[in-house]
Amino acid sequence: MTQLLIQGGPIILMLLACSITGVFIIVQKVLFFKFHFFQFQKTIQIVKDRLLSFGTKETLLYFRSDRTIPVQMLMSSIKLQASARDEIQDGIRESLYHQIPKLEFMMPILSSIITAAPILGLTGTVLGLMDIFNVISGGSIGDSQALSAGIAKALVTTVVGLIITLPFIFFYQYFSQKIEHSLLELERISYEIIHFCHSNEAIKH
Repeated sequence: MTQLLIQGGPIILMLLACSITGVFIIVQKVLFFKFHFFQFQKTIQIVKDRLLSFGTKETLLYFRSDRTIPVQMLMSSIKLQASARDEIQDGIRESLYHQIPKLEFMMPILSSIITAAPILGLTGTVLGLMDIFNVISGGSIGDSQALSAGIAKALVTTVVGLIITLPFIFFYQYFSQKIEHSLLELERISYEIIHFCHSNEAIKH
């Protein structure tokens, strides 16, 4: 590790910072989705059971402190269930819009890391080649140590940049699909709970 830092210089330190930040974002997103969507279907059933047992007012009161995204969407939809069709659609669309920043939190940073890491690697390559040309132009072409240091910098930073970028690309695509799927599911359950309220006359309002 120390040798790698010596060979790559400041570029390696920047790539290391990118790597640590990227890993932190991945862990954060995994924990985020686990917290909000781990018992997704069970949450929907609990809300339906409370609606049947206690009615809309008591259900809204019971879940008012729950900050998980599915519950927030369900509560917003329950409040809309007595509205006109167009108002329901607009209300659900607005509720989804407010959830997008939570779902996409830190995703732009991960995207920037994916873009920046290979560029930093190429920057290290250029700097390494410049060191090699400086050695040659200085008449020290026989200085194998100086030449090898330049070659090492040229190769190491590019390799490290690519190693960092490749797994982050897959994670970014995974989380992007996860976000898109979550939004579709949130929209689905919003209409589902409204239909549930309309189709069960026993629910107290």
